[in-house]
Amino acid sequence: MFKNKVVNLSLMSVLLLHLFFPIQVIAETFLPQDPGSVYDDLTGDYGVLGIASQFHVFAKEKTTINAHTEGNVATSVLSATNNFGTSISTGDLNKEINYAQSVETIISSAETAASVKRSNKFIVGPNNVITTENDKIIVNGTRLDHLSVDEFYQDREDAQYIDFNKEFENLMLTSNMLMSLDPLKTYTPDDFPDMNNRVIDCTDLVGDQPYVINVAASVLAKNTPLRINNPEEKVLIINVVDAPTNFSVQSQIQYNKRSNHQTEDFSDANISWNFGNLTEKLEINAPFQGTIIAPCADITVNQSQDGTIIGKNVILNATTNRWDPNEIFAVPNTHDDTTDTTSSSTELSTSESSTEPSTSESSTEPSTS
Repeated sequence: MFKNKVVNLSLMSVLLLHLFFPIQVIAETFLPQDPGSVYDDLTGDYGVLGIASQFHVFAKEKTTINAHTEGNVATSVLSATNNFGTSISTGDLNKEINYAQSVETIISSAETAASVKRSNKFIVGPNNVITTENDKIIVNGTRLDHLSVDEFYQDREDAQYIDFNKEFENLMLTSNMLMSLDPLKTYTPDDFPDMNNRVIDCTDLVGDQPYVINVAASVLAKNTPLRINNPEEKVLIINVVDAPTNFSVQSQIQYNKRSNHQTEDFSDANISWNFGNLTEKLEINAPFQGTIIAPCADITVNQSQDGTIIGKNVILNATTNRWDPNEIFAVPNTHDDTTDTTSSSTELSTSESSTEPSTSESSTEPSTS
């Protein structure tokens, strides 16, 4: 009798210990693959925006994800309390790349699981603690359910998959170059007498080169929609001029008949907004369409946005969608065309192969970013 009581007490003690001190699953140590360089993966010519155009978010310092983000990310520091990754898969995008040198926060559902139509490559910096459990990656204590061991990579101590300092030096030069181009048209608030029917119509613009338009920042500060008509789907560069250091976009941007939506078909991604290098804080407070070029700015997106976001720091408080911009190429001005309204020594050109799948590795294969 006494012996049975001792056994029962022992069993109860063990159960209580497990209740208050659960058995810990021991994760396995793991050395991820060496990712090499981004230029090993993205081998195409992506124009003046370079590899930045192959990411939904391209941030020099930190990216904070507080809402569903339908696209990939390249950033120095990642804090993601919501999921990210291009979930739609129709075959136009055969590889998606994400890169975070330092992972502060990430959730288990980050990134979209690979399929027969798309693979993943997820890279982190050397200072993150990486282990595995049941063929799943654990990053700084968080298990990533949508990534396999084969899809995960880690920088070596002496290398970076992306050199953000170098990339942003080039992006600042690019932003300045785009801002210096003579526009085909310039718009101020006076060009929109009817505040409820504000339209920038590119129908009458001519020329084989992409269209460059200047828009006063005060136009975007109005709280009524601004519609962009670009029926020929030419690449459109809109320089936002005279913006204050801290600027908020209040105008909903409507582009052709398109609405904000998830996609991996980027053939119609022909609109980019260049805010230059003087804007330090930029807020998007209305639904927005088009790539945002603001390499020196802290960008906060508070409404839905489609396109690449290039900034110093990026905070996403609303749903955003990957929509990689079509390439913009800078070429020397070698012809004398008296009908050309631009006088800059640099002109812009773009490929017209919008009917082919988006590419990130070569000009003939589907996008691999």
